[in-house]
Amino acid sequence: MVKFLKIFSVSAREGTVTRKYPFESPLVTPEFRGRIDIDPVKCVGCGACTRICPTKTLTLSYEGDEAVLKYFIGRCIFCGMCAYVCPQNAITITKDFELASYNLSDLYDEVVHRTVRCSICGKPFTTAKLVREVETRINGGDVEELLNICPECRRRLTVRRIGSRVVGTGGE
Repeated sequence: MVKFLKIFSVSAREGTVTRKYPFESPLVTPEFRGRIDIDPVKCVGCGACTRICPTKTLTLSYEGDEAVLKYFIGRCIFCGMCAYVCPQNAITITKDFELASYNLSDLYDEVVHRTVRCSICGKPFTTAKLVREVETRINGGDVEELLNICPECRRRLTVRRIGSRVVGTGGE
């Protein structure tokens, strides 16, 4: 009973501290995190955001000749880890939180990228934008020829090259 009287006296002294939302605007501080926004021009489809996302809100799937980065807002916990880890700064955290919808498709956002096919086996393995980004960061060498080879074929090729060097030097 004593606690109730303390709370009652504090509330009488302070007055109303709640907002009459939606009739008044909500309190949104600078630290507030809402849904994320993905810039399709900056995004290269590297998938770093999909690996860091704790709820798997962001997924990267390969569908034919396209790599699709999907963002399902209904699963997002607004942690912002994807924005912090994005190497291209393609993801920004907005203050938008009023996301209710009657249509489930309104809660999906997609960024579609063109894929690159492996020059050996022909299967799609990465995005064309990511290959161009890596090319701009690497200078020369035989690395550029490896950019168009999938990781599996690259592994086999490397093993063959190392094996031929070992066999070639051992026979001389």
